Amino acid sequence: MKRKYLWWGLGTLVVLVIVVVAAGPWAYSKWIAGDADDELALPSSTQAASESVDGTWTIVPGPSAEATRTQAGYRVDETLRGQPVTVNGRTTSVTGSATVAASKLESADITVDVASITSPESMRDNRFRSSMIMDTDKFPTATWKLSEPVDISSVPESGEPHAVEATGEMTIKGVSKTVTTPLNIQRSGASVIVQGSVPVTWTDYGVTPPSLGFVDVQDTGTIEFLVNLEKK
Repeated sequence: MKRKYLWWGLGTLVVLVIVVVAAGPWAYSKWIAGDADDELALPSSTQAASESVDGTWTIVPGPSAEATRTQAGYRVDETLRGQPVTVNGRTTSVTGSATVAASKLESADITVDVASITSPESMRDNRFRSSMIMDTDKFPTATWKLSEPVDISSVPESGEPHAVEATGEMTIKGVSKTVTTPLNIQRSGASVIVQGSVPVTWTDYGVTPPSLGFVDVQDTGTIEFLVNLEKK
């Protein structure tokens, strides 16, 4: 009788192991990776501009609505036993300013508090902040700074968005690179709203994509941001 129960217990254990191995990727996809947030985008509802575009502008929190408030973060694809999964993390701790003269963007800078970036999964966030990836104890922020003036005279006062290209220096984990990225700019009331995304190869910035066995993080990803600015 004892041998019968022993074999029954071993059989149950084997079945459980098979289930865990087979269902592991599915469980990771559903409960750990989850669904990524929509990509950041300019608000669909705006009003005509009430301020001259010239002047000094400061990044502000913006609307209370989660989709249109000031925020920045990362977006990256993972491969889970052949199944593509997209994950992202964001923070609203974003500061910076911009100066416009004669409808030219003369200077601009954005600072992101990398240490405060979060996703739906705390284990991922702890790994992200660790010395193995972003090492936020040493490098708590990432920055972008405009290096060439940009003509924004074509951005309409009506609230319609307009795209321009901006070249600047982006610094992640202490490594600086010159990047050129499209910026979508929108004037609305007393605000200017800017949305952009920068493709990155993580190793260019000294970031090693982690591998968790059955899931591999891609070598490339995107830094994305949406900022609301108001005049000082």
